[in-house]
Amino acid sequence: MQTSIKTLAIISLLTMMSQTSLAADSANGKKLHNESCLACHSSLMKGKPDTIYTRSDRQVNSLDGLQKQVNRCQNSVGANWFDDQIQDVVEYLNTTFYKTK
Repeated sequence: MQTSIKTLAIISLLTMMSQTSLAADSANGKKLHNESCLACHSSLMKGKPDTIYTRSDRQVNSLDGLQKQVNRCQNSVGANWFDDQIQDVVEYLNTTFYKTK
């Protein structure tokens, strides 16, 4: 019985740790976004890069659409982000501008 409780506790702890490590990092997403996206968005939006996300005719309206757009953009600028970095940028943009579920 004692061993079962310890085993269950260890499994629970490992599960929580793995979920935490998979969570997107919005602060890192903001950093990556600012380094790789602002220059292009600034030129597209006449010096106001964030308005690309808030304009009335924006084309991203879902989390899936945001994921696809971040992938397209990072490929266009040659950012070569890893999947977790893409998720960080998606998390940053979603929590800051899009607020999709």
